[in-house]
Amino acid sequence: MLHVRGTTYHFRRIVPPALRTALNRREIWVSLKTGYQNEARKRASLLHARTTELFSQAHLSLAEPDASSRLEGLRVALRDLQSVNLPSSAHETGSVPVSEPIPKPLTVKKMTKAPKAQPLMLSGALKRFVLDSPHASADTKKATQRAVDLFLQAFGDGGIEEPLVDAPGS
Repeated sequence: MLHVRGTTYHFRRIVPPALRTALNRREIWVSLKTGYQNEARKRASLLHARTTELFSQAHLSLAEPDASSRLEGLRVALRDLQSVNLPSSAHETGSVPVSEPIPKPLTVKKMTKAPKAQPLMLSGALKRFVLDSPHASADTKKATQRAVDLFLQAFGDGGIEEPLVDAPGS
C-alpha cells in the first residue's frame, strides 16, 4: 500500500478485477506528498478508506440499469483522489470523511511522577566496582584509579548508566 519513490511516499492500491473494465483502471497510484512515514500512513489510511468506499459504490452501480453515468462520476472521483490527502489530517481542516468514525474525547488521568534517582557518578562507580571489590588486585585498583583520575581531570565527574547486573563479586 505504501511505496517510496525517491524521498516521497506513494499510495498504491490494486483495483478489484471485477471493476477494472468499469473504472478503466488496474491500479491507483497517488503521491502522498510527504517523506515522513507516520504522516504517509495517516494519509494512506484516508485514501484506503476512500477507495474502499468508491469500490463498493462501483459494485452497487454495476447492478443498476443506468450504470454508465454513475460509473463516470466514480471514475472522476478516482482521478480526484489526490485532493483527499492534501491536509495532513482531517482534524486540522475540520472535515471528517464519511468512512472515518468521529473520535471520542480523551480523558486524561494525572499520573504521579516517581522521584528521579540520582545518577551513578564515575567516581562512585570506581569505588563500587573496583576499589571495594575483594577480587581486584592491588595493581588493578591502582591502575584503574590512575586512569579514572586522568579522565576526571579531562572531562569531569559525569553520571553513568547503572548496569542491570552488578559486576561479579560485588
